[in-house]
Amino acid sequence: MTVTIPNYLIESENSYELIHDKNFIVSKSKTLREGKLSLRNSTHVLILLINGSKVLHLKDDINIDTSEILYLSQGNYFMSEIIGDKSSYESILICFNDDFILDFIKKYKIKLDVEAQESVLCIKKDKFINDCVSTVNNYFSSKIHKSVDLVKLKTHEIFLYTLAKDKKRFSAFLNNIVNTKASRIKYILESNLDIINDVDDMCKLTRLSQTVLRKEMLGLYGDKPKQWLDKKRLHKASTLLKNSDKTVSQISSSCGYASVSWFIIQFKKLYTVTPLLYREENQQI
Repeated sequence: MTVTIPNYLIESENSYELIHDKNFIVSKSKTLREGKLSLRNSTHVLILLINGSKVLHLKDDINIDTSEILYLSQGNYFMSEIIGDKSSYESILICFNDDFILDFIKKYKIKLDVEAQESVLCIKKDKFINDCVSTVNNYFSSKIHKSVDLVKLKTHEIFLYTLAKDKKRFSAFLNNIVNTKASRIKYILESNLDIINDVDDMCKLTRLSQTVLRKEMLGLYGDKPKQWLDKKRLHKASTLLKNSDKTVSQISSSCGYASVSWFIIQFKKLYTVTPLLYREENQQI
């Protein structure tokens, strides 16, 4: 099972403590999980370890402990695994969107005079960053009014300390976000097509309402969300018909169709022939 964060955090209220508003979510783990957890992040994430250590299986494995913080830009797929004594493990995830980063850049007049882009960034803590992390952790045990605003300020402070500590690499991380903002929705949807079953899933992944998603999809593709999803499913089906020996029933199921007959009807609408005839005319194996 692959879970999407921050959606998973909000939906698992018994497992996490949360400080959040609509677009900014901070979570602290309350219960322990054994083994590896498969994750996709639909926002940017800052990982702060309070106790223990963990390994993230990305393109390359990244081991982090309490001496480091880790930035992940939106859209990474990874597996997370706690190392060592799980009983003492504590972590905080700060999830933020493009606008949070753009507001930060504007507020502090950050100049991104680099061409490089980084989507994953591990930074060693110093005294200043460590103090910020401790303060964020303390907010979970406090009753301070509007603590979400205070955590936002403290997150900006962590950003500023990171920029001072490693300007070149943090600028590359910010640059990656700025340069991919325009295609963010397209990237999220196309890279997560395998776990999208309906329009509600599309809304959860993009964190947009159906009305806003519809407007964005019409601008990007000229299609409504359901039309786009159907075309993507049928395109996948056509590829499988040409390049695999799976049955029509198996392909129908793997492309998200509950009914083979409905799959055949929809396929014929787009390709003007039945799946079997399409395979006869195009099979490449």
